[in-house]
Formats: sequence, structure tokens, C-alpha cells
Amino acid sequence: MTDRLYYDDAYLWEFDGTVTAGKETDGPWIALDRSAFYPTSGGQPYDTGSFCFDGKEIRVTDVEADREGIVWHRVEETIPAGTSVHGKINSERRIDHMEQHGGEHMLAGAIWEKLGGTTIGLHLGAEDSSIDVAMPEGRTHLSEEEIRMLEETVNDRIRRDAPIRCWFPTKEELAELPLRKAPTVQEHVRIVAMGDFEMVACGGTHPASTGRIGQIKILSAIPSKGKIRVSFVCGKRAERVFREVFRSAKKAGNVMSCPTEKLAACAGELKARLAEAERKVNRFETERILQDIRKNEDPESLPGITVSVTTAGEADSKPVAEAVSRYVAEDGHALLLCVGERLTFARSRDVDIDMNELIKRVARGGGRPDMASGAGIPQCTEVALKILKTEGKGKNWRKKRI
Repeated sequence: MTDRLYYDDAYLWEFDGTVTAGKETDGPWIALDRSAFYPTSGGQPYDTGSFCFDGKEIRVTDVEADREGIVWHRVEETIPAGTSVHGKINSERRIDHMEQHGGEHMLAGAIWEKLGGTTIGLHLGAEDSSIDVAMPEGRTHLSEEEIRMLEETVNDRIRRDAPIRCWFPTKEELAELPLRKAPTVQEHVRIVAMGDFEMVACGGTHPASTGRIGQIKILSAIPSKGKIRVSFVCGKRAERVFREVFRSAKKAGNVMSCPTEKLAACAGELKARLAEAERKVNRFETERILQDIRKNEDPESLPGITVSVTTAGEADSKPVAEAVSRYVAEDGHALLLCVGERLTFARSRDVDIDMNELIKRVARGGGRPDMASGAGIPQCTEVALKILKTEGKGKNWRKKRI
């Protein structure tokens, strides 16, 4: 079993140890008699750093612990058993993880205390972190007021700079402790207490006091598999998020000649104006396409119906669809349309042409007997018309009225 030095001092950045074993699994791994490197566990990622010996410095790229309690370090180059090494922890990465992990404890504690929610799991990601929370009566949403309340509660407790204590209690002491939830292990239970507002079993690394967490910002609270997934950032990550959001808001406000506090209202107004402008453009485009379709009508091509073979430049799908629908809503019409590289074959309900079968004979596409679409070129419409003329000689193109 490896003596885990971070249990006693989470701010121990350098230490000395001796290599006790090695193995090969996707690269060389070594075990030490004592180590300050944290192995991936409980949702908290591993530490990185290096080992120095004999004038060399070998990087540590992953850390895991096995069931026997041995901590294994994946290294860039194998180090023989018996070698004395000097370990160095990537302090920036460790501190970041401690800020997120400490903030998670306080957020989970506040959710349990204020809303009765139980935290199921933790994931510390590279950009943000998240917890899954089971709420009473199966709730899967938090209101904006509840999110604001949780943020204010946690940040107020962070500012108190309350001490964070980590220790291994006796079984008798453990039985008397007011834990937020029962431990997941039976032996070597390690307890983390934050001030007088949070106490739970945890084997991870944590700041020495709540003030070192800095601050917390909840990013989202969304339904996830019957629970609520609450995403958040703490410490420097929270500072970075605020800085980026504030900078973006200032830029957007400058572009829109609007103060940041009125940005949402201005954006809503702009969105409404853009939607109205889009509707006007679509109406204009619909009329233009419909005019082109009527301009290309030929009542003589197929007996009893009016056929339009039309080619147009690129256009938005909405006005094209509206123009097609309006055209074939009138009796006796058949339309072979190519807009850009998009084909639409359509007919009135009283016309006896299977447009789905027809378009498949000249291009890649399909649809219903009355309307089909696909990808093609303008020549496809001419070929389709030729097929109708050739195979439909003497055919009655109008359906019998019911």
C-alpha cells in the first residue's frame, strides 16, 4: 500500500520516495512507497508532474490506484525498482481541482440543506464541472430564484473563510458525526468538514479553508436521466467565465449601441425586427418564384393540364415551398422545378402523375405521389418532361372527379 501524502497536506508540492514496482500497460507505470500524487477517484482527475533522479526529469502523465491501495504513476520512461526519486506536483492543476472539488462540496451541501436534493455523482471537467442531483418528488428543474439562492448561499459561506478539516475518525466517532450522506466505503473512512455547514466522507484533495475556493458560478441546471445536472465553475475558472462573458456583453452592447444592462431587451427587439424582415423577404421571394413558374407555363405540352418547367437561382427553402404549394393548389397544374441544385416535382390533386416515381427516374430523390424532391440539375426537368410526353401519348392526365 502506498503512503498517500496528500491526505495530510494537500499543498505538498514536492516529496521524496522510492520506486517499489513497475509494470507495462499502454506505457510504463511505477509504484512508490510514498506519493503526493492524487489518483483519479470520485470524479476528481489525477495529478500530473514529474520525477527527478540521476539528473533526469521524467514526466508523470496519469495516476491510478488499485484495489490493494497501491498508487501507480504512468511515466514517459521506466524507472527501475529501488530508485530514489524526487516528485514534483503540477500545483496549478492541483489547486484548480481543489477549487472545483471544494466548491462542489459546498454546492452539494447547500442543495441538500435548502432543497432536500441528494448529489449522486461528480465530474470535474477541463472547462467546467457538474453534479447530478436527485430531487424530492422527482423534480428535474430548478427555478432562476433557486439557482440564485444557491449561489448566494455558497458564496456567502466561501467569504467566511471557514476552516476545512480532513481526518480519519474512529468507528465510534464516525457513528456520531452528522454526515450529509452515508459513506460509500466501510473501512478507512475519511471525513471532510467545512465550517459548521458541510460534512461528508471524501478521499479527495481540498483547500485549507473555504476562502481559497474563491467563488462559485452555476452555469446551468438541466434535466438528465430523471435527475438535475448542475454545471458550475469555481475559483479562477469562475473569474475567467465572468471576464469572457463581460467582455462579450460589452462588445455586443457597443455593436447595438445599447448598455449591457439593457442588452437582453435590445436583443429581443432586434430578433423581432429580423423575424418581420424575414417574413417580408419570404413573401417577396414567394411572389417572384411564383411569377417565374407562371411565366414558364405550357398548356400544350401534355393534354388536359398545364405544365411549368422552371429553373431558378438559389433561394431559401421556405418561399420555394410556399410558391410550389400555392401553384399546385390550383387544379390542372404540374410543376417540374429546379432551384439551384434542388429539384421539386409537384402536381395538383386532380392530375394523374406519380411525381415520386418520376423524380427517381431522373435524379436522386423521392417523396409522395403528389410532391417529391431531390438533388439534380436543370436538365433533369427537361428529361422528366420528355418521359411524360413519350410515355403518356394518348393518356388522360386528369383524374376523374369524385
